[in-house]
Amino acid sequence: MPKPLRIPSDLEEKIKVVEGMLSPYPSLAVAFSGGVDSTLLAWLLLRMQGKKVLGLWVETPFAATKECRGSRTTAAEIGLQLEVISFDPTAVASVRENSLLRCYFCKKELMSRIKSRARALGYPVVVEGSHASDAASYRPGRKALSEMEILSPLAAAGFHKDDIREMSRLAGLPTWSLPSQSCLATRIPYGTPLSIDLLRRVEAAEAFLWDLGCRQVRVRCHGDLARIEIPPPDFPLILKDEVRGELLSHFQGLGFLHISLDLEGYRSGCWDKMNG
Repeated sequence: MPKPLRIPSDLEEKIKVVEGMLSPYPSLAVAFSGGVDSTLLAWLLLRMQGKKVLGLWVETPFAATKECRGSRTTAAEIGLQLEVISFDPTAVASVRENSLLRCYFCKKELMSRIKSRARALGYPVVVEGSHASDAASYRPGRKALSEMEILSPLAAAGFHKDDIREMSRLAGLPTWSLPSQSCLATRIPYGTPLSIDLLRRVEAAEAFLWDLGCRQVRVRCHGDLARIEIPPPDFPLILKDEVRGELLSHFQGLGFLHISLDLEGYRSGCWDKMNG
């Protein structure tokens, strides 16, 4: 028999808020990505007595292949029933055009599909894993969540990212130390049209850096220039002569004629800060 979790009182109070918020609903569908946030939310739902819980994950070209595999694996590890919905956001003009409101249009399309499928399967309420820290960043997708009446219980309970990681660690969830991820479209500057080919080139470039052991990776595209963002302590990994040569060859093979290392290192929301 597993030992009962010893949860700090502040996290316990936040969990109670989540449970109180969702207690009226016997069936809940969670928009699941397999990341840190949605995995903890799904785990919290699964431990609530008498709940029917379904995970709905949207497979799109905006997610790297390894994330797709990871989502299925994580769902199986926590005992979450998972249904996959396929969708190509680049087929939607308002998303493909990649304006400053891309995230809003994309989130609306994704959640519309999730909500429709959830209702068809008998799950009238959909929840997702946004947290309180998201309020400090440019997140136009939050408006879409509100319009679609999607619940964000972690945010409502005051869970911040550090809280989510700590609670995930205590629960033994495999995602607790997973690097933060975002959709591949965030690597492309606003105003540059999105295509599956461009997204896959970015994915292949980032995969090379992950394989080197970088702890966080973004490859930002500026036309035929690839700007590498990794944590400064990881700079030596790519500056060794033999690795640097392989990196240049790999990136150039993907169609990037110029490759640069951003000396500021990895930082979340790069384009949003530039356009703020």
